[in-house]
Amino acid sequence: IPAHGLPGFVRFLFFGMHGFLDEVLFTSMFNLVEKSDRTLSGHTSLWSFLMYGSCSFVVEKLYLHLHFNRGWGTWRRLPIYICFIYTWEFSWGLVLRQFDACSWDYSHYPHNFMGLITLLYLPGWVCLSLYQDVLSNVLLRIKCTKDVNNLSGENPELNGQLESSRKIL
Repeated sequence: IPAHGLPGFVRFLFFGMHGFLDEVLFTSMFNLVEKSDRTLSGHTSLWSFLMYGSCSFVVEKLYLHLHFNRGWGTWRRLPIYICFIYTWEFSWGLVLRQFDACSWDYSHYPHNFMGLITLLYLPGWVCLSLYQDVLSNVLLRIKCTKDVNNLSGENPELNGQLESSRKIL
C-alpha cells in the first residue's frame, strides 16, 4: 500500500468537490435526454458533498485493501464497490428523508427501492467505480512535502508533484 500521497482530509475534500461536479454534469445530461432541456442545467445539494466525499473515501480504502492486500482484480472488486455505493446512497437518503432534506426521489424510475436507489443508474455507478480506482492511483502518487518554500531546485520533491511510476530518460 502506498505510504504517502495527499493527506486523507485533502482527498476527502477532493472527492466531495468531484462529486459535486459529477452530479451537476450527470443531472444536466440526464435532463437533456429525459426532458429535452437544452439549458444543460444541473443541480446538487450541499449534502452531496458529504455523501460523495465520504463514499469515495471509503471506496478508496476498499480499493487499497482489496487490491494491495488481497490481490483482487478490478472485476472482482467492482461488485463490492457497487453494493457499497447503493447501500451508502440508500442509507443517506433514508436519514435525510427523516429531516425532509433528501434532494432525490427515484420513485418514478423503474427498478427503484423506496425511491432512494434505482438500478437505472447502475451503468453510471459502474463507470464511476472504475474511474475511482484510476483517480485513487493518481491522488496517492501526489507527494506533499513540509517545506513548501524551498522551490529553488535543491529539493526535487516539489509540493504537489506527481511521483513518476517509471524513470523518464
